[in-house]
Amino acid sequence: MQRTKEQRIFIVVNFLDSNSIQHVLELFQERFPERNFPSKVTIWKNFRKYKTEGTSLNLNKGRSDRKSTDRAPENVEIVQQALLANPDISLRKNGLGKSKSTFNRIVKLELKWHPYKMHVRHKLLDTDLPRRLNFAQWFLQKKMIDSLKT
Repeated sequence: MQRTKEQRIFIVVNFLDSNSIQHVLELFQERFPERNFPSKVTIWKNFRKYKTEGTSLNLNKGRSDRKSTDRAPENVEIVQQALLANPDISLRKNGLGKSKSTFNRIVKLELKWHPYKMHVRHKLLDTDLPRRLNFAQWFLQKKMIDSLKT
């Protein structure tokens, strides 16, 4: 189980003060009685990481040196052109050879578009016109009254 930020700092600070792994173990057991105490190797690795990296916290994020090729500009352009040509492209069956998650990331994070699906509820008839007009007039009147109140 990983140590919390507080526990990692506790280990490093006390090892710097005492330079004794055994002393750090004793202090750790007193300070965190509910947790299993770390092994001597864990304390040493925590301190060594602090010396080399300047921190004993997790540094995994952004350090893998993996290049993100899925969201490369050319892929973003391909997705954008495909969506402009056919806005009804399915997220899962996009026909571009992109995975569902890659396609979705490009659309949301790169293009800043938010997919939606049009839902047609019913056909508008000629008899709907007076009701829609009454609603629009009522809405405008309410908006005018609200703006006068403020």
